[in-house]
Amino acid sequence: MSKGLIGRKIGMTTVFAEDGAAVPVTVVEAAPNLVFGHRTQERDGYTALQLGFEELDEKKAERRETKPYLGQFKKKGQKPHRLIKEFRVDAKELNDFAVGSQVTVALFKKGDVVDVTGTSRGMGFAGVVKRHHMKGQARNAASAHEVHRHMGAVGQRKTPGRVFKGKRMPGHMGVARRTVQKLTVVDVVPESNLLLISGSVPGYDSAVVVIRPAAR
Repeated sequence: MSKGLIGRKIGMTTVFAEDGAAVPVTVVEAAPNLVFGHRTQERDGYTALQLGFEELDEKKAERRETKPYLGQFKKKGQKPHRLIKEFRVDAKELNDFAVGSQVTVALFKKGDVVDVTGTSRGMGFAGVVKRHHMKGQARNAASAHEVHRHMGAVGQRKTPGRVFKGKRMPGHMGVARRTVQKLTVVDVVPESNLLLISGSVPGYDSAVVVIRPAAR
């Protein structure tokens, strides 16, 4: 079972446990997700739940989205949403989520262990010390000028005479899909559609994140 919720990261705060310990938590606002459709074994070769996130204004949707995308909602008589995502589920679980209904934060309860997926923050062009945690070169009088944070030689000899793909080098850092595993749901606030999840999750505030029950 891997059904989950799509939400937005609001920010971080601190809550206090019953024993008085301060627990850093990430606040995720998970507004009710629309059950957009079902994927079935007979028709699609697998079973999954399709959820729509964040209803769009019709005029705004026409400007931002393509006609084929909007046509999916029109065909089913549903209002356009910003994002559609699939969650693999067992065939028997599809009956628990009728098309057109909503999935809320009630899917989780206090103490649940979850995996949170998001897009990490962009850090621009980064060197090898920041990007790959390399040690750098010696900092003494005998070392060359201003090479302390350089990565050193990257080439090969005559054979193969090239730099292998995947070589750790400077480059763009961040803006990558990342999943933080085994985080605990510290609290659920259903009236505000909020989840308080222990620790930090990828992305800036207001970034879209996906919360699933822990895979292991």
